[in-house]
Amino acid sequence: MQTSSLHLMDRFPAALLELRDNGQIAHFNLAWVELMDRPGPERNLVDYVHHEDRSLWRQALHELRRRPETCFNQRLRFVHPSGELRWFDVGLRRGAQCFYLVAGDITAHKRREIALQASQRSSMSLLDSMPGLIYRGRNNRDWTMEFVSAGCLQLTGYPPERLVDNHEFTYNSLILAQDADYVWREVQYALSRQEPFELDYRIRCADQSIKHVWEKGVGIYADTREVLGIEGAIFERSPRRE
Repeated sequence: MQTSSLHLMDRFPAALLELRDNGQIAHFNLAWVELMDRPGPERNLVDYVHHEDRSLWRQALHELRRRPETCFNQRLRFVHPSGELRWFDVGLRRGAQCFYLVAGDITAHKRREIALQASQRSSMSLLDSMPGLIYRGRNNRDWTMEFVSAGCLQLTGYPPERLVDNHEFTYNSLILAQDADYVWREVQYALSRQEPFELDYRIRCADQSIKHVWEKGVGIYADTREVLGIEGAIFERSPRRE
């Protein structure tokens, strides 16, 4: 590669590499040096690839040798010489006698994604450990559920997935007919005032037993005050004494 071309490569913020047919690094720009390091003579790119992704990398080289008109775009894990794990979005194309690679560093984004997933798993574990039913649903007469925690099974005898986005078997079908209008009226009154609601009513469970429950919830509102849905918690309580 000519000297002028090498200087041009150094102007790009993404890591650019030219690889020999066997995957050895022939040329690289400053962005690669800043992200990883300055490769030694005859250093092969596979040395940087995480060991679990190396088979995918070797397969990509093989496919591009066989079908040079195609390209390879994949997210791969790399290991910095310091031992730090990094994620790159990699694009690879076949040239006449070599490969051309561009690598975009997405490590910060990937770490935020992993942290968010861990937080969501922790939140779900907390919700599912609650003794009652935690829910998020729509404000309609059927009380169509969008999310129901694992406590649904203990409270109602039905698994959570039975109630989620089910228009034939809804939470309203569990509420005793004598209590259904009361539940609807009280929730709508609270929502009209953008206040929390608190209810006592009865449900019929999967084994046909009747339970008294206590529910506390709030509305989910748009900036226009439109009701987008409701969310709350439902717990079993002892029957009221006469």
